[in-house]
Amino acid sequence: MAETTINDYISPMTDTRTIYFATFPGAELLDIAGPAAVFTAANQLSGRPLYRVDVIALPSGEIDHGGGLGLTARAIADIIPGPADTLVVAGGYEAEITRAVADTDLLAGLGRIARQFGRIGSVCSGTFLLAAAGIITDQRVATHWRGAPRLAARFPGLTVDPDALYVRDGDIWTSAGVTTGIDLALAMLEADHGRALKTRVARELVVYAHRPGHQSQFSDVLDAQTRAGDRYGALIDWMQDRLDQPLKVADLAAYCGQTERTFQRRFSAASGMPPARFVETLRMKHGRDLLEAGLAVKQVAGRCGFRSEAAFRTAFRQHFGVAPGQHARMLAV
Repeated sequence: MAETTINDYISPMTDTRTIYFATFPGAELLDIAGPAAVFTAANQLSGRPLYRVDVIALPSGEIDHGGGLGLTARAIADIIPGPADTLVVAGGYEAEITRAVADTDLLAGLGRIARQFGRIGSVCSGTFLLAAAGIITDQRVATHWRGAPRLAARFPGLTVDPDALYVRDGDIWTSAGVTTGIDLALAMLEADHGRALKTRVARELVVYAHRPGHQSQFSDVLDAQTRAGDRYGALIDWMQDRLDQPLKVADLAAYCGQTERTFQRRFSAASGMPPARFVETLRMKHGRDLLEAGLAVKQVAGRCGFRSEAAFRTAFRQHFGVAPGQHARMLAV
């Protein structure tokens, strides 16, 4: 029985715009499949061939994406894109993207065709390929939060936003890790065909109708928990169960059986952030989750330990860049 790949679900069609996904051996398949689902769903729901999805690589043929899954790609040199078309470059894990960035033929091929596109994007570490190919040089960009420091160090002309889900700078669209490619594709769809169709597609795919590009990747708590490990894991669980209560550093130190000064030093070293900031971040993450569950702002403020709704609104805006009510509305489908 022949192997089934994503290409079997992509119907060839004559349409207004072609979305070309540039891939390479070992690229993250979801960087392609997620955004592709947005564009093909737009075709289905609109009843019109708004998009054609194509996969390109160097060389052409079956491209292994790991786990026994592959895509059949056309050769980069064989395509003739137009100004209405979009190039989206996939990313991959560190070893795979490092090999791709070292592939001078791939970089040259991407560089040659890039100027023919009206819009260029990347998902996750695909931003490294755009930069290495000279396609982006001085733009504001996004990438996976883990790779942001490396991207900024290697390409100092770029302004790397380590928190944004996606960034649009002119005709360059870049997104953060993996699933944010769906957010990027939804934003492109809205730019092309309006909010109504974007909202229908989001509902069909059971994803957020809109997560603003400037919304944080929300990696800080997860990263801190990973760093803290077993030493403070029980404390973090204890804090999460008491976010509606005052949590002073002295209380946290007492729970750990340490002096306040020793606790401050050791917790900061283990988690990567001071304990007071960690508690605030936990409260904000909890508040965001409660808002997305449909609770009113006043209820959320109380459950997150704020003495007033106004104080919560101020803290939420400072942390996420939007007011809590606006955040809830943007996520409504």
